[in-house]
Formats: sequence, C-alpha cells, structure tokens
Amino acid sequence: MDLMTSLQEITKLSHLYYERQWMYATAGNLSVRDRSSWEQFWITASGKHKGELKETDFVSVSVADGTLVSAKEGLKPSAETSIHQVLYSQMPDVGSCLHVHTLDSNLLEFGVEKTEGYRDIPIPPIEMIKAFGIWDEKPSLTMPVFYNHTHVPTIANEIKRYFVTEGIPKVPFLLIEGHGPTVWGKSIAEANKHLEAVHFLLQVMARRV
Repeated sequence: MDLMTSLQEITKLSHLYYERQWMYATAGNLSVRDRSSWEQFWITASGKHKGELKETDFVSVSVADGTLVSAKEGLKPSAETSIHQVLYSQMPDVGSCLHVHTLDSNLLEFGVEKTEGYRDIPIPPIEMIKAFGIWDEKPSLTMPVFYNHTHVPTIANEIKRYFVTEGIPKVPFLLIEGHGPTVWGKSIAEANKHLEAVHFLLQVMARRV
C-alpha cells in the first residue's frame, strides 16, 4: 500500500471514529509507518478536527528520535507523537498506531498512582480476546494502564520503561487512565480490528464495575 492510500485509509477511519464519538473535537491521533522509509511515520497534525480531517493533515516524524521530518507550513505534530514514536521504535513490525478517547475508557478507574507510573490490570477472558490472536481457553491476561501525566513525554517515557522492564504486552494495546486506549497492528486494518475489540472489552469492564 503506497503512502497516499494509507493516509486516505487513516483519514476515513478518523471520520468513522468521530461518528462513533471516539474522537470528538480535536481529541485523539492516528498514525501509519511510511513503508517507503520504514524509519519514519506519519501522524495526524495537532489541532485538526477529526471529523473534517484531510489526507494533507499529517506530518512525518522520525522513528528513531521523534524529530519532525516533513510537514506542510503551519502544521505541527500531535501532542501525543512521543507515545507513537516509542511504540514504533520498540516494535519494528508495527505499521500503524491508533489512539482514541472512548466514553468507557474514561469511566473506568484503576487508581494508578503518579509514583507508580503504570500498573498491569487483569482483563476478563471474553470471546473478543480472539481478535488479538489469542486463542487460549479463558486466558489470564492483563493490560498495562498508565498514569495520565500532564506532560505527555513523561507518559511516553513510562511506556518505554514498561516495554524495557516488563516486555511487549501480550495484548496489542495500552490504556492511559482518564484518557483513552492506544492500539497497534502490523497494518492499519489490523490496528482497527484491535481497536474495535478493545472498545468492546472496555465496555464489558465498565459494566462489571
């Protein structure tokens, strides 16, 4: 898939997520790795309304250090670019990362302390887990939940610390408490599948509280 086709696909998802009330106003950010230059990725520019996003509303960022590679005049990277950069740099096979703000992900409270940075939270072994490629019967799984620091690079550093000390999560997503989930996949389609499954999973967890 060429870059323009990828950006068009991400743009369509942005509009869909807005309609689903997952990306109200300018919330959330979506990115895709540039397959012609695997060492950079394209992410939604800061301040763009996700229901009106266009294929030109993206900027290119280095996977290695998160520096801006290319952008139209007046565009700057999303505030959460540092989180995407950590995910791409820690998982070389990941081709897309999607971050949204769903209602249930904000209603759930796990009490992660600022001093902790993160905590592994058990998730129910529901059938939808198979969407993550996990086929074990009633698997005992957890999801990493991170404290919502105001300074986003601090969250990114905590995510990197988790990956280095705990390893890559068995599930293809993480949650920032009081903020929203971030998912990843080898392709945009796979990342979208994971996001839909995560949305359902968090709905189930919110209703069990």
